[in-house]
Amino acid sequence: MQNDTHHGIVGFVIKYKISLILILILISLVKQNILVNDFPNVIFQKQKTIEDMKLGIKQLQNDNKQLQEQIDGYTEQDLSLIESQARFKYGLIKDGEVFYQINTTVETENVAESSESTL
Repeated sequence: MQNDTHHGIVGFVIKYKISLILILILISLVKQNILVNDFPNVIFQKQKTIEDMKLGIKQLQNDNKQLQEQIDGYTEQDLSLIESQARFKYGLIKDGEVFYQINTTVETENVAESSESTL
């Protein structure tokens, strides 16, 4: 074994070197959390964000419930009217349907008609 001949501060450091290293690590971690990471304020901000999101979710759920009640209140006739309006407005077609588009023609006067043009 080693003879303990060190006295004073040097002896204290040698005797408690592991404890001192752990204390330095603890101090650096506390400094990191409080000064650099803004520890308590970050938690409060995140809690406020969570509460705001919960309120937003509740509002969206209420809106969805009202819209679902409105949809459930439609009759079959109302739904077919809405469908026809959407089909007309957006040009939607169902599976198996064929869409024909009629383009308007511009009429011009033919001054010199040939014999081939008359049928």
